[in-house]
Amino acid sequence: MKEKKDKTGAIPRFLNGTYTVNEAYVFLEESNDPVNKDIIEEAAFSVWGESQFLEKTEESLKKEYREEAYALLKKIGKKKRKSLKPLLAAVGSIAAAIAVIFSLFRLYEGVSRQDIYYECIETTYGERKDITLPDGSMVILNSCSRLRYPTKFTQQTREVRLQGEAFFDVAKDPDRQFVVSAGQFCVKVLGTAFNIKSYDMDEITSVKVDRGKVQIEMPEATMRLSAQERVEVNSLRGTIKKHQDLYETAGWRKGCLYFDATPIQDVARELEREYNCSIVFQEGQEFDNLISGEHDNQSLESVLQSLEYISGIKYKKNNRHILLYK
Repeated sequence: MKEKKDKTGAIPRFLNGTYTVNEAYVFLEESNDPVNKDIIEEAAFSVWGESQFLEKTEESLKKEYREEAYALLKKIGKKKRKSLKPLLAAVGSIAAAIAVIFSLFRLYEGVSRQDIYYECIETTYGERKDITLPDGSMVILNSCSRLRYPTKFTQQTREVRLQGEAFFDVAKDPDRQFVVSAGQFCVKVLGTAFNIKSYDMDEITSVKVDRGKVQIEMPEATMRLSAQERVEVNSLRGTIKKHQDLYETAGWRKGCLYFDATPIQDVARELEREYNCSIVFQEGQEFDNLISGEHDNQSLESVLQSLEYISGIKYKKNNRHILLYK
């Protein structure tokens, strides 16, 4: 207890700058001992607190102690100057390395925190929008779709995110890929034109190339498509189909409906998006029809009539509510 008391008395005086030569030797020796860590911290806190209320030590006494301490430290420095040089050099190197790392971090942080803002364009039922991206690429967004992109492409790639369907005419940039993330598709190009259809509720999602080439990455496979080629992924059946498609790419841009062995449920959802209607199937009946054909899309009534003609599926229409039955 006496030893701790001596320490707790000497340490505050050292921290206050009012220590003797002997106390300086003791403090320098014991401050490196981990056992005294708590004592030093406690004393430092106490000195800080007391300094807020107590009067300062007499200036003449403080000056005497400081001069004595300065002489002591100067003497110690001369004895250990040679041994301290490697340490100081190491500390300097470490400090320089830390400064460089910190500068790089701040630089990276500054770049990563650039003012990057995003545009989010959406369409509703029966609506289409023409969009010009910051690099000059053109996009036509189909009904009930959403496109998110930065107001300025600052990274190594030009990346956008699509929900729904869109036709892309990508401006050429050999130094930066153009990447579209859409559901399970990740489509990468340099400069080409293609259509992506990726609605969350649809059974089939697809990519069709109009010109040029694209690379498509999916969890199941990676493939390349050339002009007039299409890949379709059936989420229910777990199948991937790649084939040639000579029909006009994205005929919906001109108001046409095009189906190629499309499940009747996907046909119904497309009509809902196009005409802002509600289509339900008669309970207790099975609908496994695959619909193929092209329609000029003049009206919902004419499309339903064509559907009945080619599939035998009848309909009842009550304003915007349609019931399909057999």
